[in-house]
Amino acid sequence: MARKLFVGVLVLAGLGWIGLITYSYFFYNPGPQTPGALRREDQINEFVLKFNQGAFLDKNAELHFDEERPALGFRAPDFELSDLNNQRVRLSALRGKPILLNFWASWCPPCRKEMPDLQQFFSSYGDRISVIGINSNDRVEIVREFLSRYGITYINLLDTDGKVFVLYELTGLPTSFFIDESGIVRGIWLGSMSIADMVAAFQKTTRALSGDSP
Repeated sequence: MARKLFVGVLVLAGLGWIGLITYSYFFYNPGPQTPGALRREDQINEFVLKFNQGAFLDKNAELHFDEERPALGFRAPDFELSDLNNQRVRLSALRGKPILLNFWASWCPPCRKEMPDLQQFFSSYGDRISVIGINSNDRVEIVREFLSRYGITYINLLDTDGKVFVLYELTGLPTSFFIDESGIVRGIWLGSMSIADMVAAFQKTTRALSGDSP
């Protein structure tokens, strides 16, 4: 009798845990693409502006030019990667023009969703803003086929060993960083974007697209 009672208690406990997990998944699952996944110091900064899936630095915020961190108000961590033609590209060499730095992978559905908008943004504003894609861990032939399929013409770099992914402390894909002319991170967006999101983000953080609309 005692054994049956013990087994019954274990079954009820197991059902309770399953119910709790199910509730958490459907009703309390912010996911990696919400501003809740941003660094805590970014969230509590009074100069951080929340906007949908992104957080952006107010133009009056304090900046940290002497420290590199993948966080709002700091210099974007520098790196050097190869493109599909095996040409080396260093992030800091692109200063002087704002940068949209987009991390993606071919297996990521939200990445595929936003690719046409990234290309449209580049076609419209590439003379004023550099668009740089960073592919995470795909084989070069897969990246080449993927970009060809979507008609992508902006620069894409290969993070074959995942070092830049780690350097930027990423928790999911796609993730985008809005970097100003001086190399300061002005915005972080978690998840896929539309071209309207991209334009609005740069209007909030730089003067590059003042007065423009998508």
